[in-house]
Amino acid sequence: MTTGSGESRLRSAVLARAWEHIPGVEVLSSADGGPLTRTIKKIIDPLVIRTAARSRLGRPVLDPIAATELTELLLADADRLSATAAWFTHLKRQRRALRITAGNVQDVCFPLAYELATGFGTPGPGAPETAAAALRDLHGEGGAAGVDQLTGYLADPRLSADLTAELHRRWHAESAAPQDITALRAFVEGLSDTAWRALADSATGHALGLALRRPGGARALRQAVQEISGLPVPDLGLQRGDRTAVPPLSRRDETGAELLERSVERRVRATLRRLPPDERAPVAELVDDELARVAAGFGLGLPTLAACFALGVVLAPALRPLDGAAPAGVPEFARRLNAQVAREGYVLHARRALAGATPLTPRPDADLLRDLREFAKQFLSRLWVRLHGFDVRGDLPADAADVRDLVTGVVRSTSLDLRTKVRRALVARLPDLEAVS
Repeated sequence: MTTGSGESRLRSAVLARAWEHIPGVEVLSSADGGPLTRTIKKIIDPLVIRTAARSRLGRPVLDPIAATELTELLLADADRLSATAAWFTHLKRQRRALRITAGNVQDVCFPLAYELATGFGTPGPGAPETAAAALRDLHGEGGAAGVDQLTGYLADPRLSADLTAELHRRWHAESAAPQDITALRAFVEGLSDTAWRALADSATGHALGLALRRPGGARALRQAVQEISGLPVPDLGLQRGDRTAVPPLSRRDETGAELLERSVERRVRATLRRLPPDERAPVAELVDDELARVAAGFGLGLPTLAACFALGVVLAPALRPLDGAAPAGVPEFARRLNAQVAREGYVLHARRALAGATPLTPRPDADLLRDLREFAKQFLSRLWVRLHGFDVRGDLPADAADVRDLVTGVVRSTSLDLRTKVRRALVARLPDLEAVS
């Protein structure tokens, strides 16, 4: 579709005419059928048209070429805008259910709805839960009341000392079992329900996690993982040294961001994010639950979830999308997961850039390149957070297909997050690219 006019036109009229051709966006529209002012301000201009990089398309009056470009950009995003409207409806409903009143609902939820539409497409059966989780993440860690209660609870010096002593007692009470990777290897190779039941019913996950606490634990885990994956094991961000240190009670005492050495306070804050107020136990019980969870293998209380994380650890070394296809001998599931990311357009662009003289962006971003090279670490971090949420709610995968879907979904989510970072870097530097093109 084009504007069909050889004269300059008001930008608002160009937007309104294009908007008429996008179905299902009534909740984002004004009474006259055009986009709401906040829709333009919060979605269209910053996210669809990206006027920060295309300032010529943000002018009040557009020449014919600019009007045509604006129209085409808007209509090219029609499916995502329709999904955005549907997600906004879910977000409004969940916002009421969670009793969230902070901020204007459109200011807060319009960009979030577009983000959900980008990541998930049209809302599916799980949309209410996804919308609620997104809102809890956006509005902080479970609400100010829960965080304030936790802060106050841990602020008592005597109580804090008692809790720290209890943490150490539970940590050292767990005895490491001999590592037996037979069940884990069988599931990685077969992915069958029978193999999954054997792995889920075993102590494999906890044993591998607890073994990390012994001297030389990291080396022993690397050897076990390499035996299954056939690949050398990079730094996976699990712990700082060769053995897992006892996590601190308070967040202020953390020495790094390693997964298995996160403080009890940080983990309880994550619990507060995940549970609505009417489903939370008292703060003292939440802290006690987390003390038990921290003491378990891989910091996950349910053995089945520890087995899921052990699976992720085995698959992680193959997730090196910047290196292209995984080598022969790597388990097929790991090869498929890596291929899923390696064929992403932003990964192909990065590989071409790194192989030649053209930088990834006009001013190469070291952090961005590090994230791309450390995909395995990013994946494991996201998987652990997801499994911790399952542990908090008592959820378990039902069968092998659930486990495959869980891992595949986390890989996709990690890839989408990195794709967004690359896109933002490129858009921010678009004027520099246009200047030299």
